Amino acid sequence: MQPFAIDQTASDPNDDDDSLVTVDLIAQMVDNLFTAMLEMDVDASPIAPPELDAETLSASIQISGERSALIQVFASHDLATKIATAMFATEASDLAEEEILDALGEVVNVIGGNVKGVYDQECALSLPCVGTIQTPLADNAMTTAFDLGGEPITVLFKERTQ
Repeated sequence: MQPFAIDQTASDPNDDDDSLVTVDLIAQMVDNLFTAMLEMDVDASPIAPPELDAETLSASIQISGERSALIQVFASHDLATKIATAMFATEASDLAEEEILDALGEVVNVIGGNVKGVYDQECALSLPCVGTIQTPLADNAMTTAFDLGGEPITVLFKERTQ
């Protein structure tokens, strides 16, 4: 799987010798989550992530401790609904809005838990926060887009120095 990555600047985890998280590792985590857990068709997307607007859903989680990071997942409401139907094994018409948001929160929670597992230091994982985009994207973050069943899902990773 070859992910499409944007906004890889000097503080990109791939350029930091101390970072354990790379684009390829995020790609593997996303692939495992959607193919093994949710049985959804996911491939690295050769397209730039879509423009994020007020309708885009965002799920974020933070890792804090000796190593700290922010992980965010962005998806359209339609894609979040498809994720929820796979996660809860139900029809879209049977889903409550809260379940759609919970499903996207679980996606970022799984990715965040996997990142936390890569770290060898003592650290804690926050609860996920899900909603529409309220703040701008983190500067100097690794942002990778994937094609999930024909729709883009975007994962942002920003490691913070202590």
